[in-house]
Amino acid sequence: MSVGTLVALAYLWWRAKRDGESSARLTALHLDHLQQQLSMLQRDMEHLAKSKSLPRPQSKGEDLTSTPYNQAIELVKHGLSAAEVAERCGISRSEAELIVSLYRNNSTS
Repeated sequence: MSVGTLVALAYLWWRAKRDGESSARLTALHLDHLQQQLSMLQRDMEHLAKSKSLPRPQSKGEDLTSTPYNQAIELVKHGLSAAEVAERCGISRSEAELIVSLYRNNSTS
């Protein structure tokens, strides 16, 4: 082998080693970032589990006797505004305002 070939091989070996180390560092940084995101998601999940849960509107197949109005009454009893109730239950704003006026302060109904 000639000296030029040896130098070229040595350079290629050095470059491959350097690129491998660089790749390992990038992978480690990426894994650190993913772990931070996972930790944040776990904290968010714990916070949500501890917070006051609101009833969610049921899907059509879950309970055939439940109506959007029954769901709206429950949401109002949990303190949601008429706008939020209307949006979540798919009823008009005026219907939601009526439910709020009937059920906001009368939790026994």
